[in-house]
Amino acid sequence: MKKAIIKNNIILLLSAFTLFFLIVFIAISNFQKSNQTQLLKFLIEEVELAYETYEGTPTAFVLSYQNDNERRITILDEQAFVLADTHDQTVGTDKSSRPEIKNPGTVYTRRSATIDEDLLYIAVILDNGQYLRVSVPVAPQMAVYTRLVWILVVTSVLWVVLYYFGLVEINKNLLTPWSQVKKGLIELNRGNYQMMSLFSPYPEINEIIHEMNEINLETMKHLSSIESYKLQLDKILDEIKQGVMLFNHNEELIYFNQDTQKVFGLTDAAIGQPSYIYIRDYQIKDAIHKAIESHEQFNFDAKIEQKLYEIKVFHIGVRQESKTNASVLVICKDVSQERAIEQMKRDFFSHASHELKSPLTAIRGHAELIEHQLVKGEDIFKSAKSIVKQTETMTALVEDMLMLSRLENLKEKQFVESNLASLLTGVIDQLTPYATQRQMTLIKNDQKIIMSCDPIDMQKLFKNLIENAIKYSDENKKINITLKLENDQVIFIVKDQGFGISKEHQQRVFERFYRVDKGRLDGGTGLGLAIVKHIVMKYNGEIDLESALFKGTTITVTLPLKS
Repeated sequence: MKKAIIKNNIILLLSAFTLFFLIVFIAISNFQKSNQTQLLKFLIEEVELAYETYEGTPTAFVLSYQNDNERRITILDEQAFVLADTHDQTVGTDKSSRPEIKNPGTVYTRRSATIDEDLLYIAVILDNGQYLRVSVPVAPQMAVYTRLVWILVVTSVLWVVLYYFGLVEINKNLLTPWSQVKKGLIELNRGNYQMMSLFSPYPEINEIIHEMNEINLETMKHLSSIESYKLQLDKILDEIKQGVMLFNHNEELIYFNQDTQKVFGLTDAAIGQPSYIYIRDYQIKDAIHKAIESHEQFNFDAKIEQKLYEIKVFHIGVRQESKTNASVLVICKDVSQERAIEQMKRDFFSHASHELKSPLTAIRGHAELIEHQLVKGEDIFKSAKSIVKQTETMTALVEDMLMLSRLENLKEKQFVESNLASLLTGVIDQLTPYATQRQMTLIKNDQKIIMSCDPIDMQKLFKNLIENAIKYSDENKKINITLKLENDQVIFIVKDQGFGISKEHQQRVFERFYRVDKGRLDGGTGLGLAIVKHIVMKYNGEIDLESALFKGTTITVTLPLKS
């Protein structure tokens, strides 16, 4: 802007000077011609007067002016033939075609062929009919005119130079405040408000800068408010643990939060891009398109990267469609665990009902036999014994279900310092009669370990694993039980020589009510290993199973000593 102002002012100044010089040159030229005419008329009148009073010949008259280098005098007869000339001794030359002869009293300028010099000519007709011509060199007359022109040119150049530096200084005072305003606006656009000082010598500019400061301050407050609102909104949308995307009427992405970024692998480059570039699921893309076209709402589940997401697509009404206005809102929520829990609950109630139905049916059958006196004597004793056995099964099932519920819902951990070796010994003593009945040997290898825990959890863990090993092993087999401490890790190992578990069942044996052999009637509840898994999870531990068919099973539980 500064260069443009200086350039335009210089062009304007030069244009004004050009017009001024043109007018001055024309005026000087006219003035010069007028002076030349007056000078030559004066000279010719002087020579005419001298010639009329001269009594000698024309040749003698002109010889009296030979020493006058400034004037050339020529006398011609009535036919304009030269009689005498101060600068040419040749006589009789015809000069009738010369313009000054044709138009006496008028001044003409032309180059003299005789003396090879530009001359001013004027001629008059004498009373005797002869012509008197006087001429003077142009150069002396033009010298004054040339000096005047040069004076004007030099003065003009000096004036332009002075004007340029003055213009630069004026522009500095005028433009420096605007440069400061420009810098302030740039910083404001970057989010940095700067107060602009009022140092201009022009009050009007200071008033404008003051108003700009007020505008910038209000704009900064507004931008800060918007930025704060945006940060809060982004924080809220990131904390709701749901993916949020906004699309305009052209199905171009205009916003996404962190959860959506993780689900679809989005980057900042996705902003402004059509949905089909980064969303591969056809159902989602189709829902976005239909929401824009028909303003419908969609709700469905979609599987993305081995996870199940609940997708909700809403149309957002906007008054004006533009690339920055949202037309469609897409919300995606990871419901993999939620759906799995729902399925687990359905399976649990289904299995629990089935497990409770069998003993109840048996109890009712025996009770009806006794009620209708269809059994007598020894058979009544057998039916009563069967009823007791079924109630024990139901009691064990209910206890295990309560144990699972306790592990899942208990928020506060009631831990005490416990000797794990003593707890293990108590469990083995409890199970020894069962092992003896099956002619099995329990080999214990333990060490004293003091751990902060819930004793009931540890007893249940030990009991379920050892009981399973006894239950699923043939008679006359050995079961090795190890309890040790390594690197602040409690390691409990139960190794049997039982039937073993095939690969396809190993990942599911810790599920509730899952049985490898569906037809096996072992009196168990089907919740033993599920309880073990939940106890291990409660103590942030790990459980490992190694098994092969007919080669036995080894289960290793690792728990941190300080959980």
